[in-house]
Amino acid sequence: MQLRKKWIANHTSMAELIKEVTDKESFFDLLAVEQEFMNGTDTDKINPHIEEYIAKEESIYKVLRLICMQCFTNNGLKQKVLEYYKKEILQTYGFQYILCLRDLEKAGLLYPPVNKTYSIIRKTLKLTVEDVSEQTPNDASYVYSGYAPLSVRLAQFLALPGWRAISDALKLLPGPTVTEVQQKPVGMRRRRGSISSLQSSTDEQKVTLVFFLGGCTFAEISALRFLSQQDDAPVEYIVATTKLINGTTFLKSVMEPVKLLQ
Repeated sequence: MQLRKKWIANHTSMAELIKEVTDKESFFDLLAVEQEFMNGTDTDKINPHIEEYIAKEESIYKVLRLICMQCFTNNGLKQKVLEYYKKEILQTYGFQYILCLRDLEKAGLLYPPVNKTYSIIRKTLKLTVEDVSEQTPNDASYVYSGYAPLSVRLAQFLALPGWRAISDALKLLPGPTVTEVQQKPVGMRRRRGSISSLQSSTDEQKVTLVFFLGGCTFAEISALRFLSQQDDAPVEYIVATTKLINGTTFLKSVMEPVKLLQ
């Protein structure tokens, strides 16, 4: 009982700390910008919010994350837009950040316009969902207030109806696509016609291991757990990852360490 009370107290304290952040106007402003980008709204021009964040000397990682997000959702940034952002960053934060910008380009996070693929992927995989309830969610997109992580949607489509239904969208994603189904060893299979076999056909649930190389976010884990907990869930998801990351740690991992001012 004492341990239970301690858990409840810790949970309440954490919830209060989180609420302090999420109740701030700055949090909602940032969320609104991210949602605009993910919905493909005004992604082809210089964003006034990014300009404001730079002028206020907000965290450089916050600024770079938004620029990379805008670049991805717009299928690349026009030369004048990208050069404007670079100029503002170097003048505000210092010229040592030219190395960070170079690393982001080398990592494929900042690039000139390419074929329009994001809008196709977003619509085909239903990455954005309107009017999603965060109190009583019915879709995995609730973890990002209306955006479903691409990794989670891929796992969801693999379970039902299968990747064949989204084969065109898969071709637009970087890297090869491989599908391999592992069968149970002979010794673990139930005999046909047995009572246990009849029970297993209805009681046994498929298990999918989702392994993230390079890292995943807590939100992706929460989304996969949400899918597993649904009454009609076709599979149970187990998550494995090489690292837990967020937007800041991800950017740091692809940028060469330099003597930063912050």
